[in-house]
Amino acid sequence: MQDLSLHVLDVIENSVRAGCKNLWIKIEVDVLKNKLQICVKDDGSGMSDDLILEAQNPFFTTKSKRKKKVGLGIPLFKQNAEVCDGKLTIKSEINKGTELVAFFSYNHIDRMPIGKIGDTFLGSIIGHTEVDFHIELIRKENSSKKEFILDTCDIKKELGDVPINYPDVITFIDEMIKEGIKNTYMEEV
Repeated sequence: MQDLSLHVLDVIENSVRAGCKNLWIKIEVDVLKNKLQICVKDDGSGMSDDLILEAQNPFFTTKSKRKKKVGLGIPLFKQNAEVCDGKLTIKSEINKGTELVAFFSYNHIDRMPIGKIGDTFLGSIIGHTEVDFHIELIRKENSSKKEFILDTCDIKKELGDVPINYPDVITFIDEMIKEGIKNTYMEEV
C-alpha cells in the first residue's frame, strides 16, 4: 500500500463484504498531541475473537482460496501503524459489527501520507450505494479545530427518488468532499 487512503479502502471493502448497511469513518489529526487516528466502524456480520486474531495474520483470508491465498490488508495496516509508534486495534461482536482503529505518530518520518482520501470516499460511496457512509474529518491544531462531516443517509433523504450515483449528484458529493478535505488540510500526496 502506498498511502493510508488505500488501507481505508481495504477496510471499507472488508466491511461491505461483511454485509454492513452503515459505515462510520473518522480520521482525526491532533497536531499538538502528534496523533493521527483512523477509525472505521461497521454494522456488518462481525467477527469472533478467533477470527480477529486470524485477520491479523498475513497468511489468512476469508476469500476463496482460488482467488487469493493471503490477506495482507489488515496485517500491513497494523505493521504500518506500529512502525510509526502506533497500534491497530479491532473490536467486534457477531451480528453487531466491527470497529478498527489505527493510531500513528503524526510527524513520524515513516508515516505514510494520507493520500487521495477523497477519491477513496467518493469511489466507495458511488460503488456501494446500498451502504450509508458517515464520514468525519477532524484536525486539531493550536487552539483551533476544523471539522468536516458527510452523511450519505441525509443526502439520500434529500434526493428522494434520485440515485446517489446520478452524475450531477456525484459531482456535488465530489465537490463537497474536496471542500471538506481542503478545510481540514487532510489530503496529502
